[in-house]
Amino acid sequence: MTKKITKNCLRILAFLLFLLPISAFAQTPNVYLCGTGTVKLTPAFSGYTPVAGDKIIWTVDGTAQSPVTYATAADAIFNVPATLTAGTHTYSVQVIPADANLCPSDASDNTIVEKLPPPAITVSAPGSVYCTDQTATTVITASKDAALTLPAGVSLVYTWTATKGGVAVSDPTTLGTVSGTNNELFTLKTGVAPEAYVFTAEGKYAVGSTPIVPSTSCTATGSKAITVTVKPGKAVISVAP
Repeated sequence: MTKKITKNCLRILAFLLFLLPISAFAQTPNVYLCGTGTVKLTPAFSGYTPVAGDKIIWTVDGTAQSPVTYATAADAIFNVPATLTAGTHTYSVQVIPADANLCPSDASDNTIVEKLPPPAITVSAPGSVYCTDQTATTVITASKDAALTLPAGVSLVYTWTATKGGVAVSDPTTLGTVSGTNNELFTLKTGVAPEAYVFTAEGKYAVGSTPIVPSTSCTATGSKAITVTVKPGKAVISVAP
């Protein structure tokens, strides 16, 4: 009876695992790259130090690379290129000692490098011209371009700047308030003076505690021009004979 119960439990577990989305098995990146960022992968073999004549073999995205004959410590390092394509990339390494009496190592666990695509954002508003009494309802929105697909755990966080009549506004919060999970909303305040304004959002990648190289990340900007116009006051009608 116990064996039968165990088999049933295993079947149920297998079925539940089958129902999980593929993303549930996704590995967390060890590092994010952006733009021309690059990193060096340096292996350390437990209980063994490579010597001259050893073969270092890296496997990239499941494909073994040509063996490198070890002479100096630099020969064991893999330089991830700045031209890496956007997406998830896996790297593992093993050593084959030159001494035929020694065993080759097992392949290391994968190191995951996630190359982020170039960021692209859009800034929009319901309209481009507003009367002075409409500004409090004007919400300017920053968002990533629809064509930009980001991996799980990665988002764009926005910083706002503005110009008034072509002159930079030192403190944009004098014109409106910033809100939203990633500061994606800029709402104009009541009484914004009539003038031509340009509101610009800069989007920067946020990746949590995982390092991103370069540390300054990649950025993208988008702008929205808005004109605030004078609303004529209510007329007073005079009556004359």
